Amino acid sequence: MLLRFEVSNHRSIREPVELSMLAIDKDRVAARQLQGLEEKALTVAGIYGANGSGKTNLIDALAWLSHAAAVSLRAWEDSIPCDPFSFASGHPQPSQFGVEMVVGGVRYSYDLEVEESRVVLEALYSYPNRRRRTLFEREGDKLAFRRGSRFTGGGRELITPTTLVLSAASRLTEEIDAVARWIRNICFADYWPRGLIPKESRIYRPGPRWARRGWDDFLIDVFDEAPSHLQNGGDASARERRERHRELALAMLTFADLGVSGVEVVDAAAGSGRGGRSLRLLHDIAGDQRPLELGDESDGTLTWLGLLPELLAVLEDGGVIVVDELDASLHPVISGQLVEMFQDPATNRHCAQLIFTTHDTSLLGQLNRDEVWLTSKRGDGSTDLTPLSDFRGTSVRRSTNLERGYLQGRFGGIPIVDQYLVREALASPPGK
Repeated sequence: MLLRFEVSNHRSIREPVELSMLAIDKDRVAARQLQGLEEKALTVAGIYGANGSGKTNLIDALAWLSHAAAVSLRAWEDSIPCDPFSFASGHPQPSQFGVEMVVGGVRYSYDLEVEESRVVLEALYSYPNRRRRTLFEREGDKLAFRRGSRFTGGGRELITPTTLVLSAASRLTEEIDAVARWIRNICFADYWPRGLIPKESRIYRPGPRWARRGWDDFLIDVFDEAPSHLQNGGDASARERRERHRELALAMLTFADLGVSGVEVVDAAAGSGRGGRSLRLLHDIAGDQRPLELGDESDGTLTWLGLLPELLAVLEDGGVIVVDELDASLHPVISGQLVEMFQDPATNRHCAQLIFTTHDTSLLGQLNRDEVWLTSKRGDGSTDLTPLSDFRGTSVRRSTNLERGYLQGRFGGIPIVDQYLVREALASPPGK
């Protein structure tokens, strides 16, 4: 589970900001107790703020770190694609990232500082008995691993000034590799870090289960009665998992109340679909099941379909899914049910976590004060991030109507609307 993420000097984020998934109100069912931790962790975090306040840039920073761990070994030869704060003055400063998480029941912390030309600092620590143990520390050209580390291959010589140790982790130790895979496998639903991979290319899907596959390909495999890779018997565990995915996918389609009663896979025109197959949703019309091509489905239905592979992955196996603009094309009721699904231990048995940005204030009725974060702009144009739990006294309590308080501007994070200039411009005759 993710416990903490910190970043500075990335896009609109200049000074360090921290997103914490540690519970403040620990007596709630949604707060999960993890083995070996005194604290409890949260499974949901909602980020609110005015347009241009930096919500997406916070998500972008986490996506940047996850992508860097995945590709720096093969893609960063001469430089590191940093994206520092644009309005900084003076000597350029490194971009800094820090993440704390629980992997395999052990707490880890990873710190990274980078400039365009080199990795300035990189370190990984574990806390197996609540005492810090160094796995590796790197400062400039100096790199040291924990004494007694046994490398699984010749990975050390692959590390260059622009390569992260985590990118070569599979050649190092199993423990470092496990942490690296956890960071790489954070799911960003249909989201790519800006400037690294164009979204329209659809070639980078964090999360290995359906990497480099579209959601339609995944659902065709799940619902196809005779998928090619399971013909002639196939592996029993693969068939069992496929049946489980089919059951879950269909339940989540009907859960979203899209009018969908079933899914069918049919022969497609040459060159379309997966292996000549395509997907159609069945709708219950006056007691009959009527098929509808995906191109004729609503934006909300397609948005939900696009989320399904990642949602099934993290809810089945655990992990983190990050959604920018959760409310885009989704009805508030569906967004609320999704949040509740992650909060409820009965439907989220593996402590999967959902982090999202949104403008949907109706979700505040389902979020606790320690699950709400607010972005705002400082005077220099940089992003500030504040947890709602920081507001004391009568401003916010656990019983407070958070939606009403937010819309009344008690906590900030809302746009300052001044219609005077717009009204004046619209009211002026042409040429004036």
